[in-house]
Amino acid sequence: MPPPPNQQPNFHFLFIAPNLGAEWFFDASRQYWERFRPTVISDFELARLIPPQFSVIVTVIARRDNAARWGVLLSQVLPDALFDPVVRDFFEDMRIALNDRAALNQPFGVPMLPTPTPPPYISPTPGAVVGGVEPTAAPPTVVPTRGPAGFVTLAPPDAGAPVQPTPGPVTGGG
Repeated sequence: MPPPPNQQPNFHFLFIAPNLGAEWFFDASRQYWERFRPTVISDFELARLIPPQFSVIVTVIARRDNAARWGVLLSQVLPDALFDPVVRDFFEDMRIALNDRAALNQPFGVPMLPTPTPPPYISPTPGAVVGGVEPTAAPPTVVPTRGPAGFVTLAPPDAGAPVQPTPGPVTGGG
C-alpha cells in the first residue's frame, strides 16, 4: 500500500527524466531539494532495494511527452511506491511549481499532516536522592573572596549581600 501524499515517507526519491538537462536539477529544483532533501536517483534500481515494510514516494520531474512512461516503469519496479509526478513542459514553469512546493512546505503538492510533538521528558525516578542531594536541587552557591596574601577562597555567600564579579582577569596577570 503506497503512503499517503500528506505524510512523510520513510524514503523520498527525486527522479529527473534523463532527457532533461542538469539545469533542471541545479536551477529549477534547487529550492525544492534544499528544503526537503530527497535522494536524487537516475534510475529506479536504488528504489528497488528498499524493503517492502518501508514507505517510498518518488517525485518525478518530467515533460508531458514521457511522464506516463516513468510512472509505468516505477510501478513495475516498485509497485508500493507513490508516484508523484511534477509535469511541466517549460523550464520556468517547472521552477515555479517546485519553488511553490518548497515555499508552502508541500513536498508532494498537498498540505502535510501535522507531525505529533514528542511528549515531554519524564524522569523514570522523580524525587530520587543521589548522594544525599535530589538531582533537581540547585547546587549550593559559593562566592569567591580574597583571603590572606591575595589567594581566592570559596566561602558560602552572605544571605543579604549581592553577588559580585571576581576582581581581576580570570586567566591571570595583573
